[in-house]
Amino acid sequence: MTQENSAPGKPIKKKKKHIAGMVILALIVLVIAVGALLFFKVPQNIGLIKSPAEKMFATTPDRAKAATIMTSLQQAGLNTSGVEVYVIPVAGTEHNVAMVVLDASKGFDISKSKSADPVKDFLKVISSAQADGVTRTGVAYISEEGKQLVTATVPMDAVAAYAKGTITDKQLMEKVDVGTDDIASFISEISGQLK
Repeated sequence: MTQENSAPGKPIKKKKKHIAGMVILALIVLVIAVGALLFFKVPQNIGLIKSPAEKMFATTPDRAKAATIMTSLQQAGLNTSGVEVYVIPVAGTEHNVAMVVLDASKGFDISKSKSADPVKDFLKVISSAQADGVTRTGVAYISEEGKQLVTATVPMDAVAAYAKGTITDKQLMEKVDVGTDDIASFISEISGQLK
């Protein structure tokens, strides 16, 4: 019998497969981590990245235009207790956005207006702000408990057309963007205001 001398073969390199698997796993974990950071808006929350709103409204509010709108609201006989007006220039444009906050927790009550139709009078006053370069307006309503119930925005050209009587209530409402977090509370609040 002859003894066969077999040369031991090269060992299979399991180490390379192990390292490749670890790299793939690390990449998957990294992708998931980055996705989670972006989903939860961590860079915006810690100030690394500005939100679109911060980029758009990076300038100081125009207090003079806001004061003009507030004075016009008072002259129209509207209740301005708990009302705050902000006119914010849109960065890089000649446009302005007027934001009106109606805060019932600070005394706003639409039924205390001296106007026969406070909503129409409010829209007429706001439409006059178009002459100051206000191209969009928004209204935020805060309940007596201090909770924001609804926000609505509308282009100023639609408000001006409504104030002039060239579009109907329905046509104006088609132009309004409304958002609310708590529809039940909003309906309850409106019902209470209308009694």
